[in-house]
Amino acid sequence: MSLRKNMNKVISLLGPTASGKTDLAIHLSKNFDFDIISVDSVMLYKEFNIGSAKPDQETLIKFPHKMVDILTPSEKYSVARFYNDLVENIKNSHSIGKIPLLVGGSMMYFKTFFSGGLSEFEEVSSDVKKLVSNMMQEYSTNYLYNFLKDIDSDSVEKIHFNDRYRIGRMLEIFFSNNEKPSIILNKCSKNVQYFKNLNLSILPIDRKLLHINIEKRLNNMLNCGFIDEVAQLLEKYEYSEMPAMSTIGYKQIKDYLLGDITSSNMKKNILSATRQLAKRQITWLRHLDSTTVYSFSDYDNIEKRVKFFLAESK
Repeated sequence: MSLRKNMNKVISLLGPTASGKTDLAIHLSKNFDFDIISVDSVMLYKEFNIGSAKPDQETLIKFPHKMVDILTPSEKYSVARFYNDLVENIKNSHSIGKIPLLVGGSMMYFKTFFSGGLSEFEEVSSDVKKLVSNMMQEYSTNYLYNFLKDIDSDSVEKIHFNDRYRIGRMLEIFFSNNEKPSIILNKCSKNVQYFKNLNLSILPIDRKLLHINIEKRLNNMLNCGFIDEVAQLLEKYEYSEMPAMSTIGYKQIKDYLLGDITSSNMKKNILSATRQLAKRQITWLRHLDSTTVYSFSDYDNIEKRVKFFLAESK
């Protein structure tokens, strides 16, 4: 496998919570020279282990995950810092000849990465959004790529020819400013980075199966000491000082330990919030243009797609 050919490539493995992303990432790492990089807003934190579904220490030793356990429980973490940390880790992976495999369910973080960290372009006029949306629906990816290439050849040098998401973003920048996107980007940000991405989404064929997995996972977490983990965190830190304490599971158990809800309602509230989160994640993924969708257990076809992507010279 040519290092030069793959030195700018990144694979992202996305999916709703409890869809088996971590297991799939480990499976792929057995067959490819990957660096696993976590894209999870809770796994960043030390001591937030069980409720974040963080791999155990034995697994982390055998299959290291970057961007896990990098923050203290009371440390705040911005999206901008995430983007900079992620880019640094990706470059480090490329420098040692490995392919970064991004794995997680934090869609806000993925959105930031897919847009090249261009938060300053989040606000696009409704007219421009409509124009670009209509173009995305009417024309093929190849046509849009070449259209952008005619406008700004420098922009497409940094975008994979099948990356509809970034092609769309570049078109939004162009139509918003009537200037080459590469010029606008150089003016606005020195930290913008573009990689050639393969986005793989793991989605359930049957939503009921996902709900079953969510409940099984919660029962396992509770049996493994999830409540004790939260209790220990509350003993050591003020809950208002821990950003991750407001996330699903931790918040409800905190409420239970403080006497605000019953044990039964705690579990019901966790399941309800997790299902709602999964629904939002699935909706976002279904609207993500530049992704290939697979079912939970379609390992063979996922491996074939990865091999094809890594073999591409462009």
